[in-house]
Formats: sequence, C-alpha cells, structure tokens
Amino acid sequence: MSTATDQFTESASLSAVAIAYRNPDYSLIADEVLPRVPVPGEAFKYNVYDEAEAFTLPDTRVGRRSAPNQVELEGTQKDGSTEEFGIDIPLDNKTISEAKRNKYDPEKRATERATDIVLLDREKRTADLVKNPANYHPDHVETLSGTDLFDDPDSDPITIIEDLMATCWQRPNQITFGFAAWRSLRKHPKVMKAIHANSGDQGRATRDQIAELLEVKRVLVGESRVNIKRPGENAVLARVWDNIVAGQFINRSADTNGGITFGFTAQNGTKVAGTLPANMGLRGGKLVRSGEEVKEFIVARRAGFLIQNATSG
Repeated sequence: MSTATDQFTESASLSAVAIAYRNPDYSLIADEVLPRVPVPGEAFKYNVYDEAEAFTLPDTRVGRRSAPNQVELEGTQKDGSTEEFGIDIPLDNKTISEAKRNKYDPEKRATERATDIVLLDREKRTADLVKNPANYHPDHVETLSGTDLFDDPDSDPITIIEDLMATCWQRPNQITFGFAAWRSLRKHPKVMKAIHANSGDQGRATRDQIAELLEVKRVLVGESRVNIKRPGENAVLARVWDNIVAGQFINRSADTNGGITFGFTAQNGTKVAGTLPANMGLRGGKLVRSGEEVKEFIVARRAGFLIQNATSG
C-alpha cells in the first residue's frame, strides 16, 4: 500500500474522540503512575531534585522591621523535550461508504483503535522507566529470593514493603504492583490475617484494603500485556509491568516549574486525530491517525522504591 503525499488534516471531531476515549476493558495505569502535566512547547526546562533539598530548613525567624528569608526549591534545572507518538489505521473508500450506509462511523472506530495502540505504547514506556533500577537510589531497590518471595507463605511481604517505604526520603503515597506480585500478595496468609483477622488460609484482599493496610492513597495494578516478538514472528505475550512492586510519592500539584514528586509526564498540547488521503485499492481510501506529544520523566529518585522479582514466576 502506498500513500499520497497530501498533508495530515486534523479533525476536531476525531480529536475529541481521541481526547475523551478510554477503553473500559483495558487496565492502563500510566496516567496514575506518572501523571500528565502541560508544558508550553516541545522544548522546556524541568527540575531534578537534590536528595537533601526538601529537608534543609532555612532560618524562619523574622525581625520586627526586616523581611523574611527567601528560599527557592528549584532543584537542578535540565532541558527536556516531548516526542511525538502516533499510529495510522487504513480505511478504503469502499469500506467507508458501506459502513456509513449502515450508520456505522468507521473513522471514529479507527480513531479509537489507534488511540488504544498509542496508549498501550505509553503504558510500556512508563513501565520500563519504573522497572529500571537505575532510576532509584540504590538503597531503595531490592531483589527478592528464597523465603522472601511473595508466593512463599513464610515470607512477610507487608514488612518488606514497609521497610522500603521507610528508606525513602519522601514516603510513597501510592504502590504499583505488577499482576503476578499483586496476585500473590492479595492472597498471602499473613495479609489475610492482618486484614480479616482469620487463620489466613482463605480470602482475597481488595486494593482499598491493601491501601489502608499500607497507609497509602492508591494501590495500582498493571494488568496489560504486549507482544514481545517482532511482526511476522509467533506472538509471545508478556506482562507490561512484569513481576515488580514499586512505590512512588506523587505530588499532583507538581509540574516542570516546581514541586517534589517521583515523576511526571510532560504533555505538549492535547491528543490529536485526523486523516490523510491514501493511494490504496481501486477507489482509494484514507489513513486515520491518532497521536500525542509527550515524554515521561523521573525527577526525584529518593521519592520511590522498587522490588524486583517479587514472586517466583
């Protein structure tokens, strides 16, 4: 299939679909793990925070005729830029005509499909950042083995998580679980005993119950999968969030100008969608495109922790 050289035409109606669309059957958590913040353009500056900066107290005493001392929590300023992510869905004109006769909007559906793909790609990028131990202080990373594994009934997963939370200089207010780690934790006998006050041999904990037990605002579970094989090869589906537990302190008022937070996603503008004419089939067609301009950042590595290899498989 070859495409025409015509320019992309943004569609207000399709862009509105892309902005509002959220597939109710996909459990994507990237927007919770690294919340979106607006930036003024493709290039911008952002702050990475020194480990001790939030804990240094200036002299706050004010004399009767003097001004208070000034302090700026700006961190180390760095240059950043967003990147463009998008995908095209081809539609031939014959299919479009037949669909519209049946009161079916193929362009809207194609926009939704394309948006699904772009959002799943963002989910993987976010997970890759969060799973990377280089994005944490070494004191905040632990790889489990033996009787510490969450699927070992003699382990103590709550204590392991609490101990790592205590090492963080900014205590995490949300915990992110890969599906395998969550599945083992929510039925662990010691968790059942702590929540249900029973023998621990039955029951399942909910996310709200674990959040209350760990005294955090949110418990997030990454359930999505991706095909890790290249096009044309036999598909092998793997969990995006793998077998990890990660804690983050997320300050939802933080942005590129200030506010200590584990990380965020810079977003330039809104999601966009539209069409391009395409040279395809006998009667031609069009490409329906959906995309966005974003970039994920970790800016305070002391405000999070990472548990690798939380279960045996």
